[in-house]
Amino acid sequence: MTDGSPGAGAADPAILRALTTARSATRTMSDELLTHLPDLGDLPTQRALDAWVEQAADTLRALSEALEERLLDLGSTRTTQHALDDGSLSGATGSASRTGDLR
Repeated sequence: MTDGSPGAGAADPAILRALTTARSATRTMSDELLTHLPDLGDLPTQRALDAWVEQAADTLRALSEALEERLLDLGSTRTTQHALDDGSLSGATGSASRTGDLR
C-alpha cells in the first residue's frame, strides 16, 4: 500500500502528459512573445515595453525549465521504482539515470 505522497510509485501518465504539454506551451509562448515587439515611437516607453516583454519571456522560459526538471524527477522516480521492482538496480544507492522515456 502506498502512502499517497508525491513521487511514491509510478508517475501518472496523465500528469506526465500535462507537464509535457505545459513545458512545450511555455517555451513556445516565450519565443512568440519575443517576436511581437511593436514600435511605439517614444523611446522611454519603448524601453519600458521591451524590458517588460523580456522579463515576461524570461519568466516563461524559467517556468518551462522548472516543468522540465519536474518531468526529469518523475522519470527518475519511475525508473528507480521499476528497477527496484525487477531487482535490476545495483547497490543501495537509490539513484537512477535521469533519462527516462517520458512520452
